[in-house]
Amino acid sequence: MGQCASVASLRVPDSCVSVHEAAPCDEKMGSNFKLRTDADVEEVYRLGPALGHGGFSTVRLATHRETRCKFAAKVCCFVIIPLPPRGSSTNKYNCSRSVILREVDVIQRLEHPCIVKLHEWFVHGGKLYLIMDLLAGGELLDEVEEHGPLTERQARAVFLQLLLGVQHMHSMGIVHRDLKLENLLMERQGDLASVKIVDFGFAKKCSSSSEECLTTVCGTPEFMAPEVVRGSSKVRAMLEGSPAASDSFTPYNAACDLWSCGVILYMLLSGQAPFRSSSHPRLLRRILAGHFSMEGPAWKGISPEAKDLVAKLLVVDPHQRLTAAAALAHPWMKGSGRRGGAVGSALTVPVPRGGLLQLAKRLARAVSRRATLLTS
Repeated sequence: MGQCASVASLRVPDSCVSVHEAAPCDEKMGSNFKLRTDADVEEVYRLGPALGHGGFSTVRLATHRETRCKFAAKVCCFVIIPLPPRGSSTNKYNCSRSVILREVDVIQRLEHPCIVKLHEWFVHGGKLYLIMDLLAGGELLDEVEEHGPLTERQARAVFLQLLLGVQHMHSMGIVHRDLKLENLLMERQGDLASVKIVDFGFAKKCSSSSEECLTTVCGTPEFMAPEVVRGSSKVRAMLEGSPAASDSFTPYNAACDLWSCGVILYMLLSGQAPFRSSSHPRLLRRILAGHFSMEGPAWKGISPEAKDLVAKLLVVDPHQRLTAAAALAHPWMKGSGRRGGAVGSALTVPVPRGGLLQLAKRLARAVSRRATLLTS
């Protein structure tokens, strides 16, 4: 469903914008995801100012001329996007034509309340326009950084939405590969019951969620599953301090998303990352070993049931890791735990003050964030 707001928010592979209060708008555009060929984008939408910039894309406010509903439009320079040279390897995520089309192909397959919606898209004047949901509440990461860890009740409500979205993706054979707090946005500021998954730049379609069809070592290191790190012989050699004659890959599957979910739950409950190091290689070694702790002041008062769910998601062996369905059936998700309780109350956090200055600071920080591609 479309929404109306004064300013829009959308996380894309390399940019994010936020925030103002949003309100529902009558759904007059229909629910089919489609390429519009019957009209140019500016015949249907009035494009407002740029709200965020990335390497190959810009996010602009888009107002539907008939309904006056406001959306976020991701604008990609479709024609001039360079393709990487054949056989090249890079440490930078190259947002090529094929990558953009893959992202469109993935996201238009997904229609779920916990996943950002692509309403329609246009190709016009050498550019591609993706008309997406408003997500005016900003990043979940901001709430954790500004207000500290969530209560178990709040964390459960957020995690329920994440797991439902992941379960739907995996049922469609789609693996996200870059789940993290920055890629969980709220429709309304401070409303923890309005979380959606965004940013499908690294997502890929497999024939099934159990198929080991993925080989690219990609994502954001702190949230990256061991099998993803371990997948590249070059990365393994780098961590072992030995040269690799050539790069080979050990494929992985959708279980990598559940590891990332475990990292997210750990952070929601404690306000800390489970794997931390100023050294990139040391961080990756800790992930490979699965070394993390749920001791110390940050975990005082956290229920054993919550810790048990975290531990069963942060399992190095992907075959022993919980699936989304199994995680949803875990006792903690049913409300068990010392700090548990029914989902539905106390699901808001204080709205930070600061107006446009706070908006500008959030936008500047969000646009500077990048996911990492370790091998091409």
